[in-house]
Amino acid sequence: MRRKYGRIRKMENLIVFPGTYEKLIEQGFVAVEQSNFERAVEVFDQAILYEPDYPEFLGPYAVALYETKEFERAKEIAARLLHSGATDYIDAMELYLTISIQLQEYEEVEMTIEALIDEGIVPQDMLKKFNYLRELNGRLSNRYVQEEQVVPANPFTMEEFNQMDTAQQQYALASLEGMDLTTITPLLVEIAERDDVAPLVITFTLTLLHQAGYMEEVTVRKFGWKQEVIPGGMTLPGRDDLTGDVLVEIDRLLLKDPSRLEMAHGLIEKFAITVFPFGWQQHSAVEVATAYVNYIEGLFSGQPVPETELNRLIRQVDSDWDF
Repeated sequence: MRRKYGRIRKMENLIVFPGTYEKLIEQGFVAVEQSNFERAVEVFDQAILYEPDYPEFLGPYAVALYETKEFERAKEIAARLLHSGATDYIDAMELYLTISIQLQEYEEVEMTIEALIDEGIVPQDMLKKFNYLRELNGRLSNRYVQEEQVVPANPFTMEEFNQMDTAQQQYALASLEGMDLTTITPLLVEIAERDDVAPLVITFTLTLLHQAGYMEEVTVRKFGWKQEVIPGGMTLPGRDDLTGDVLVEIDRLLLKDPSRLEMAHGLIEKFAITVFPFGWQQHSAVEVATAYVNYIEGLFSGQPVPETELNRLIRQVDSDWDF
């Protein structure tokens, strides 16, 4: 039976080989899930040439552009997503506003959020998040020096940070990406050295200190571990040799099972980011990859996995994941 690929796509006078567009989209989604945002942008840049008005991948495309700090392009794609009408409008608007804050378009953000709330467009379960975005936008608007990407001494205080929930803390830290962090490094060091904030918040703070080139020792505590690190000299989460070796080994073990392989990649990436900078401690790549195969098999079968230290940690990180 002849395989059906749907309508024929053309670029100028050339017919696109069937399946090319679909393969690009799949590769882009996988790259975003693995936080390989540079690769995702590269793939989506090709896909949009085939389907410039198709909204299927615009959300992940905008996220990838945001993560690679291409904020102008990210806003353009987010705007297309908003106008497509083929996605959750509020989620798309939240992404659009987050990008606009990065572009320091504070007046537009304020007017948009005010209109959304006044007209009752924001559902009750999202009001807290949009009100926080509005407050953050107002603080940045008042404190940032216009026409300069310079962070003032106190974009937020430690007292303000303590009053935020985990998602709000991540929003506050995300607003600092790409900025000059020279004057705020003492506050970031204080956050990174705490043991009462979420592991992901500590990871995010360490990456900001890495961005700032901070070369003093910082004491990090997570999952009962303690380590002295120099953020400016660290390898970023998931970029270390052991994680690379684990991914190679898991590819070998699950080569014939694409669904489990994709799931394993996501779990490994999740672990690398959450536990950073501690990694898998003394365990080898083979031990870690085998543990993930067993863990995934347990999820599918419902059968418990052996209660080893590594298995307990994998289960804890997976169940505690919180954006």
